[in-house]
Amino acid sequence: MRVERLQNLIARLHALPRRRLTLLVAVDGRAASGKTTLTRALAALDPGLDVIEIGDFAPPAAERMRESDEMPAVRVAADVDWRRLRSTVLLPLSRDQAARYQRYDPATDTMAEWRLVPVGGIVIVEGRYSCMKALSTFYDFRVWVDCSLEVRRRRLGGDNGTASPWEGACLATEDTYIESQNPAASAHLRVDGSGAVAHDPAGEYVRVR
Repeated sequence: MRVERLQNLIARLHALPRRRLTLLVAVDGRAASGKTTLTRALAALDPGLDVIEIGDFAPPAAERMRESDEMPAVRVAADVDWRRLRSTVLLPLSRDQAARYQRYDPATDTMAEWRLVPVGGIVIVEGRYSCMKALSTFYDFRVWVDCSLEVRRRRLGGDNGTASPWEGACLATEDTYIESQNPAASAHLRVDGSGAVAHDPAGEYVRVR
């Protein structure tokens, strides 16, 4: 592992050959691995980056419960409406058309305001399952963020390494996703989000490979 500058990563993204007007980037990893920290640091250094959060595509609780009753087996990305992400964001941008989607608001468990994503520039889709196989071919660059279970538990409120309420809901679907699709293997860049290597998260990241 080695520490590298975020500005160099931004320059690398801008230098990538484009298949269309908008460069699409995914930042994926397990819950609390450091995806959001990395993405926000990139956006702070380059205000031209447009960030779309996977959480904006969570279905309302009633819909999630209905699907859980109908399909009780563990499914990949069961808590994300990835089809809506694909149809309203990734497909239009891949065709040089503006994207328009309605954001899910977890505070009210309702669909909130509409967002317009113009064509051009760099769009980062950040969140768990963003690199799933059904979406991965849309991206020009894919990032996987590694982090140990112990660190993630601590970030999510676990005490002394014991399981938190979050774990039962997340680990099974994350394990199914990683074991069946191995998104880290197809990433163009793997980042260590644990904080084990000293660096300045506002301007640096730790590269795994």
